[in-house]
Amino acid sequence: MFNEETYEELESEFEKNHIEEEVEEVLLDLAEALADKGILDKELNLTESYGKTQIVATGICTDEDGEVSVLIKQIKIGKKEFEINDYFL
Repeated sequence: MFNEETYEELESEFEKNHIEEEVEEVLLDLAEALADKGILDKELNLTESYGKTQIVATGICTDEDGEVSVLIKQIKIGKKEFEINDYFL
């Protein structure tokens, strides 16, 4: 599960890569983009650019009572991977 230590590591990595957006904002954007693909119950990869930096998100979208939930399993910034394993929608 996403914890404070991981959050602080992400903040630091965002600073190193000159990503101006907040961690929560990026994670929500990634979750929404995964949900917009409309593919349920299958692991998906998504690449988004923030400035010159690409972030790759791996997640699974599920439908619970008509609501789409997105589990972001991990994100990768450059060569660094971060385990997230938390829901963002």
